[in-house]
Amino acid sequence: MAERQFLGQGSNTSWEKFWYVLGCIYFGAAYFQKVPVKKALSEYGLVEMTGAEKFWYVVQCILFGAGYFAKVPVKRALSEVRDPNGVFGGQPPAGYQAPGYQAPGYPTA
Repeated sequence: MAERQFLGQGSNTSWEKFWYVLGCIYFGAAYFQKVPVKKALSEYGLVEMTGAEKFWYVVQCILFGAGYFAKVPVKRALSEVRDPNGVFGGQPPAGYQAPGYQAPGYPTA
């Protein structure tokens, strides 16, 4: 069983890093698969997309909606995440601030 990881504090094994780099070398396939996932995460305020990622997401959406349709299942899975502290299952508790990131509209401590 894999060691439990936490959002923002996860790590990749050396093999995962190797296969990601290899996937990026192959016409950027791994990178282009990552972009819609980051878009879904950004809509939940968990990450910020770079300018390049925003650009490629728009390009993917123009191409028959590929970016959008790749994002939908990820966003659906995120909507089903249950957190006992209520941080990710709805509005964060008053005064909550995610480490290293301030989502727009959330109160600061």
